[in-house]
Amino acid sequence: MYICYMRNFKNPPEYVKLLAKAAKYYNIEVIYSHPKNVDITKEIINGYTLHHNKWREIEIPVPAYIDLNSYCYKYKNVAAFLKKKSTLLNTKGFGTKLKLYNTLIEDGTFAKYIPDTIQISDFDSLIQFIQKHHQAILKPRVGHKGIGVYLINKIDVDSYQLFVNNSEKTLSAEELKAYIEDLISDKVYLAQQYIQSITTEGSPFDCRIRLEKNEEGKWGVAIYLIRIGSNNKVVSNVSQGGGVQKLLPFIKFHYPEDWKHIKAEFDYVAEYLPPKLETLYQKQTSSLGIDIGINTDGRIYIFEVNAAPGVEFGEAEIINLKADYYHYLQQQAVDK
Repeated sequence: MYICYMRNFKNPPEYVKLLAKAAKYYNIEVIYSHPKNVDITKEIINGYTLHHNKWREIEIPVPAYIDLNSYCYKYKNVAAFLKKKSTLLNTKGFGTKLKLYNTLIEDGTFAKYIPDTIQISDFDSLIQFIQKHHQAILKPRVGHKGIGVYLINKIDVDSYQLFVNNSEKTLSAEELKAYIEDLISDKVYLAQQYIQSITTEGSPFDCRIRLEKNEEGKWGVAIYLIRIGSNNKVVSNVSQGGGVQKLLPFIKFHYPEDWKHIKAEFDYVAEYLPPKLETLYQKQTSSLGIDIGINTDGRIYIFEVNAAPGVEFGEAEIINLKADYYHYLQQQAVDK
């Protein structure tokens, strides 16, 4: 059985070699390909197969399953063709952050985990939001790796602190207005209730719950990973500097009285949010990254759901779950 693993890299990353080896245990051939290597006219996929630990070129008909991520959907004609001919294992995504928040709030099940969030229409709407919460996080409606995220603190009637990356500015109301109006002139921004998810040293952190479907076709946690932005005052994305820890020792140290409750909350989100999203959006997917912050009072908040999470951490666990899921799909095909 072939399964095509499709990503936007020209050549197979090392991770895919390890995945191909794991899948071979189940007699499954992982074919690596790029969307540009799909021949719609001939209805074939050109890619690479692992043979004696070396990649070699191969040409195959469109297989029953294609494991692609949301970035591949930008090749619209290819994605539309593949959707007709195959089962795509991952969704294009769940829309913008605000759409996701509103969908979960409307459903109600996970509403208590959603921080108050609005789309900024003008400076006045931001000021009203800051007056309500005293602080606000500004983030692009469509963001990536924590880029373009700001924290605003209200000092008094006419002065504000603006934090971005590792820098801090004090601005008057007029200076802040000019800054914000320039910021939102060419990009849509959200204002979000600030969740004080910081370590005892004052570094921002969040937790990435990395999930894959497993040998039963159900969701399994590959890793709970704390990401600490030690070189940043606002975001915890480690691509901008910082480090990582595992969840349990971290919450035992930082929340000694509440860690059992916090862990139970994480387990609840990990078990029930992924299938809830599939139901709400009527989309099946097989990989997710859920980013969660923990306030100083121990309450958890969902920051983001990533439909195309990376594999930088928990690689072995991700590969094992993914290979087992491929085997589940293989068994489903046999049963049919």
